[in-house]
Amino acid sequence: MLKAKPDGIYALNKDGEERKISGPIEVKAIVSSPDKRDDFGRLIEWKNYFGLSIREVLPMGEVDDYSAKKFKKRLLNSGFELSTKKFSWDSLLSYLIEYPCSEHAITAKQSGWIDRQFITPDWTIGEATTPAVYVGDFAGASLSEAGTLTEWQQQVGSYCRDNPILILSVCCALAAPLIEWTGIESFGVQIVGASKTGKSTAMKVAASVYSDQTYCESWSSTANGLESIARARNNMLLCLDEFKQCPEQEMDRLVYHLCNGVSKLRSEKDGSLGKRYRWNTIFLSTGELTLKELLHDNNKTVSAGQMVRLLDIPTFGAFDVFENIHEFSSPKEFAEHLGSATRKYFGTLAKAWVKILSRLNCPQDEVIKEYRCIREEWPWAKDIGSQANNVLDKLALLAAAGEIATNHGLLPWHLGDAKGALKQVAMVWLDDRDGTENAENKKLTEDILKLIKKWRHSLSSKEQWNDSFIGMFEFEQELVWYIPQQIFKTEVNQPNKQIYSKVRELMWKKGWLSSNEPDRRTFKIGSKRFFKFFPEKICRECGESVDLSHFHPNDNSLNSNANPTFPVSQSENY
Repeated sequence: MLKAKPDGIYALNKDGEERKISGPIEVKAIVSSPDKRDDFGRLIEWKNYFGLSIREVLPMGEVDDYSAKKFKKRLLNSGFELSTKKFSWDSLLSYLIEYPCSEHAITAKQSGWIDRQFITPDWTIGEATTPAVYVGDFAGASLSEAGTLTEWQQQVGSYCRDNPILILSVCCALAAPLIEWTGIESFGVQIVGASKTGKSTAMKVAASVYSDQTYCESWSSTANGLESIARARNNMLLCLDEFKQCPEQEMDRLVYHLCNGVSKLRSEKDGSLGKRYRWNTIFLSTGELTLKELLHDNNKTVSAGQMVRLLDIPTFGAFDVFENIHEFSSPKEFAEHLGSATRKYFGTLAKAWVKILSRLNCPQDEVIKEYRCIREEWPWAKDIGSQANNVLDKLALLAAAGEIATNHGLLPWHLGDAKGALKQVAMVWLDDRDGTENAENKKLTEDILKLIKKWRHSLSSKEQWNDSFIGMFEFEQELVWYIPQQIFKTEVNQPNKQIYSKVRELMWKKGWLSSNEPDRRTFKIGSKRFFKFFPEKICRECGESVDLSHFHPNDNSLNSNANPTFPVSQSENY
């Protein structure tokens, strides 16, 4: 029989004598998954040798595993006092399992929102009918705190003003807890610039929202390692420094994996399918090269899907990452101040932020309303390319996070600062990718222009055409080409591109084709089908200079004067 006392747990022998077997320990709640069907355990709280209280879950699944050997090891490693006498642990374990408890808590295997509570490996904020407790992977936990929110605002936050990339970094950190409310998929922002341009300082500023500088991780981790960290950072910012350290063979796949937010399928030891985990996150990365450049160096090509999942933002400030160094004499001095300040003041803004979000009546409604309002105000129409639209929605979400936090007094900025900074970032991103056109459409357009250049010396007039020519031309209101359908299809699909239907639909949508068979997009002459299109219009609208002057008839107005006379001025001087 065991008896709890203020200084620990005692065993009573048959003679009623007491023998201390452990330090103070008690059961605080029965825990289970939210649906009460899985993950049962007991929430145990104990004190170590120094009187520090520690809480952790004893999973029921571990009880038969060598008498909960894993949990016993965690207790001892934490400084828990446990007698070495025979049967002490078995007696204590039975006491913990059988102890009556009516309280219930929900197990959370990853960080993030459960009802109105925000769960992390280190703290929980918010109130709910049933409290939640973190039982997941503790990879990359380290959510420490130092200084006050006011000190962070004064020494870090205030210096972000008039610095769009620093504002971008802070807004990434603040937007991560909002992302699952919006329907926007996880995505990354990569600050791209040469070495020693302030990229790491921007990441330190973002990390200081949550914790100290150990919060930053490296791309050099394995895929499994990054997955564990992403799960622990669900609904939180994930900082990944130096993209070039990412394993070459996994670089493109990891971008998709992080953004898709689903763990890999795995089998259990018994062959059954393991549980899959999901996460929503925003990750901030730094690199000297863009994803496109790094993949090119590895003989790979970047896909449009990757480009809208990892947004490459080049440094564009007057001092690379920095636009305004405030009262400091040099960018170096400014960066050193931010580096020092983020080592002293950190971890307070995230807690204050989720506390405000947890208290809002309908936080998702406020977030969605704000980010849609910002998106509507921006000067880019909604009918631009879907990929550009997707990215602008993401940047508008970042701006909304900054504006809401500013409105609640968490950021030492003026209303409009975040919105203006993210608008500037959006303009840079669009300029860097050369417009709002979808990346696939840009590539298709390049293919069309290549064919125009290739065919321009292989066509005859419509009256002289025969099968020895690629196609024929004539003039309507402007130059028109006719290319036989099969030739067009064969040439477009070289080498093994299989993009014929995409090229055809793009040309039709842009008004570059003329057809008397709209369902086919072709132009039928007798029994033959052609692609009838306007090469000069295509070149003009694409801003491409291609010499097509030899298709134009001679201009008779340039003939010599048959009856020349001297001008009066000339005759007077003759």
